[in-house]
Amino acid sequence: MKKLILTGLTGLAFCLTANAQGTDEPFFHLRKYYTQGNYGTARSQAMGGAFTALGGDLSNTYINPAGLGFYNRSEFSGTFNFIGSKNTATYIDQSTTENRSPLDIGQLGVVFSREGTGSRLKKGNFGISYSTLASFSNSYSFRGSNNAHSISDSFAELANGSGLTPKEIADDYDKYGNAPDGFSMALMGGLLFYDQGRYLVNEEALPVSQSGKVTESGNLGQLNVSYGANFDDKTYIGAGLGIQTLRFDRSTSFDEKFPSNAQYLRSQYYDNELSINGTGLNLTVGVIQRLNDHLNLGATITTPTLLWLTDSFIQYAGVDPITSDAILYDRDARTALDEFKYRVVSPLKANVGLSAFLPQKIGVVSVEAEYVGFSRMNIKDKNSAAWSDGQNGSIQDEYKDVVNLKAGVELRKGIGRLRGGINLINDPLRYASDFNVKKNAVVGSAGVGIRTANFFADLSYSRYVSTGAYNPYILDDASHNSVLFRQVRSTVGITVGSFF
Repeated sequence: MKKLILTGLTGLAFCLTANAQGTDEPFFHLRKYYTQGNYGTARSQAMGGAFTALGGDLSNTYINPAGLGFYNRSEFSGTFNFIGSKNTATYIDQSTTENRSPLDIGQLGVVFSREGTGSRLKKGNFGISYSTLASFSNSYSFRGSNNAHSISDSFAELANGSGLTPKEIADDYDKYGNAPDGFSMALMGGLLFYDQGRYLVNEEALPVSQSGKVTESGNLGQLNVSYGANFDDKTYIGAGLGIQTLRFDRSTSFDEKFPSNAQYLRSQYYDNELSINGTGLNLTVGVIQRLNDHLNLGATITTPTLLWLTDSFIQYAGVDPITSDAILYDRDARTALDEFKYRVVSPLKANVGLSAFLPQKIGVVSVEAEYVGFSRMNIKDKNSAAWSDGQNGSIQDEYKDVVNLKAGVELRKGIGRLRGGINLINDPLRYASDFNVKKNAVVGSAGVGIRTANFFADLSYSRYVSTGAYNPYILDDASHNSVLFRQVRSTVGITVGSFF
């Protein structure tokens, strides 16, 4: 947020450098949006998402619309994902574990198969579907005993750096009594006091017992409108329009309890709420070429998504005083709602894949490479060129382009299917390992399915491990403590569908 350039108090997962830690700038969130695991139908999830050179699956509406040209019949199907996550957070050498089990719509859609016209066009098939590309459901708690400092020390550094007097801060409040920024809120909420030209913490007693919780929800979804054509049962081309919707909500709480020898405060708190919503558009074009009866070669390009976003952010702080005269103004305060609009240009994506059909139609093996151009992302606020330049400078400093590798196998016996896959996801952050954040991830998957003349059902399981770092607050001398967290996410996908 623009005002958070000053406050710098709402540390975000996957912090990058010492200067960037503790900020809540939009460029930080881009990794969360566009580092995607397995998605689509249960069949696609089970095979690691390696569908660039395969067709005849509803996931083709998003992955490679050329694959729609393989359909000989119309199809309707839906996928539900049951997500179980185990989060372990470590703060000041103390670990806390939390579990969560949300339910998502993985994919829902229909493909209409139509006979082609002329001698070469065998099929012209149209598909429409909704796909969940990324789920942001996450929650973790942390606690520890701090012998060195409290969050008030961070607020005091920011307040002293502002050069404002308490009267100037009070005059800058809006008519509803809301603070313009975090350090102003800390002063009015009782975390700080002013003495002889400096802001000081209201309570110095140590050690302070610190605890917090971060809860995230929402998803990145895409409505796909796609067309795939079959020429001579050899060349398949397709194109699709993607309409993205983004919703990301995060609430953060941080509480401090002072020891029994405290003079002024029993406890204090700092909470914040962030909401990001937006819509965007992209275009995918793809081709699949049958090299012979056993090999397919496929390729796709997805343009950067133009995503228009609105951010809303609000902060709260307050204290529980020991005596009524222990605070300067009030025991609770909040900031005004900070809301602004901006545009994001997502990474360009390009995939190339090869699929090999096993003898006697007993199955297929598919592999592919996926290029994601993270360094070419862009953020723009038309009302603030300086802010936009700062965001894009951070993108260039912190992100790099990556190549992800995917592979999947499907074995067939009668109406039964057995599947497995792997998805190697490279971390786009340049310096993630400097902060104990695992740079790369491996998504392993497996699944089963059945196919009859008019009905099919698939079941998949995938496991994804991610790590990150979060700072409840930062200090100028970098002596603040980070929360290191590890999330193990298991997803069970269930797809049912029928042909018509």
